[in-house]
Amino acid sequence: MTTGQRIAQKRKEIGLSQEALGEELGVSRQSIYKWESDAALPEIDKLVALSRRFGVTVGWLLGVEEAPEAPPAPDSRELTDAQLKMVEEITERYIAAQTAPKPRKKWPYVLAALVAVCAAYNIYHSIELIGQRFDGVYNRINQMESSVSNQVYSISSQVEEILTQQNSLVTDAEVSFATCDLKANTVTFSVAVVPKTFVEGMTVEFLAENGEISSDVVGKAGEDGTNQRFSAALSIPLTDDIALSALLVLPDGTRQTQPLQTYTGLYSGSLPEVQMLLDADIQGRAAVENGTLTLPEPIEFLLMMNTKLHNVFVPRAEAVSTQVGLFKNKQLIAWAQPIRADEQTSYSGYDETAEYYRLEPLSVPFASGDLLEYAAVFTDEYGRKSICPSDWPLTLDSDEKSLVFPGSNGTDTVAAFEVDTDISHWKFD
Repeated sequence: MTTGQRIAQKRKEIGLSQEALGEELGVSRQSIYKWESDAALPEIDKLVALSRRFGVTVGWLLGVEEAPEAPPAPDSRELTDAQLKMVEEITERYIAAQTAPKPRKKWPYVLAALVAVCAAYNIYHSIELIGQRFDGVYNRINQMESSVSNQVYSISSQVEEILTQQNSLVTDAEVSFATCDLKANTVTFSVAVVPKTFVEGMTVEFLAENGEISSDVVGKAGEDGTNQRFSAALSIPLTDDIALSALLVLPDGTRQTQPLQTYTGLYSGSLPEVQMLLDADIQGRAAVENGTLTLPEPIEFLLMMNTKLHNVFVPRAEAVSTQVGLFKNKQLIAWAQPIRADEQTSYSGYDETAEYYRLEPLSVPFASGDLLEYAAVFTDEYGRKSICPSDWPLTLDSDEKSLVFPGSNGTDTVAAFEVDTDISHWKFD
């Protein structure tokens, strides 16, 4: 069966006339007649259009394949042997259909270009696959490194726990947070231990250390004489760093210390907590000239308290009074005055819990090495004072004409200027 006969067969099967098929393909009825009578061969784009319209392959129309070939895998980009054979057959048929060489015909060049594009795409796809495989290997290596690190960390933790248990002087230890009295500024812990080796006449002293303060309490053994569990209650002043330990004292005077528990940040956690303290660009508004720093316009501050933050162990006190001030080298320059929300002009969109302050224009001597900071100072319901400074101080640049953050002037280091929340380091008179 010729190509023309195949076209005619499929046209009749779907009930189209030569004229109707020609209108769909954009050619005349005479062209369809020439194709079906094998007087001419359709151009490549028309062959593709015919194959789509009839639901067959181009190879079937040309007679180079009798049955549709199973399509390649969806992600395959390579031409099959049958497809390559079809390309060759199409080329040969076109050459045979030409009665004389026609150098100006473009289809051989187009076909060659198509073959070149297919080959180039295959090469590009191969490179892409290699890159994907490399990425997969790289990700796998990272996963293996992470897994090994986690395993090493887990094994190290287990070994550390085993060594701690082996070196421990007690078989059981209990430490719990009992009470906290912010008014008296004290905290109480319940502690208990069971010595690994009990000797008649042994006593246990529980020790609490928080900086310069320490407290010794002798533990009591079980009243039934068989339970060698020593327990006690330790009440000490509330500070940020508290270390609890048990001191085992043998009848011959031998003393051995067993660390129990360490607490940090308890005192700080009981103080009022500021959520945000914003300023209206002190750095951009300040002017420095001849050793004098000048704020020519009022500066407004926004202050919000964090009422949702709570400490795990101690209650957080409420602030009964708040002040916002400007400081040079932690020495107060001036207090900002509280203002109503409708008096401020720098902020919008904050709720009624926001507090606003205004610092009036001022001038102050300011030299190289000086630090300018603003901070909120709180007094809580128990009369304790705390301070919340700005995140970074400001200092003079190398030309001593403007304010910059430490470290950006090329001489200072940022690490040298950590935020200092110890209120004893600040002066207010």
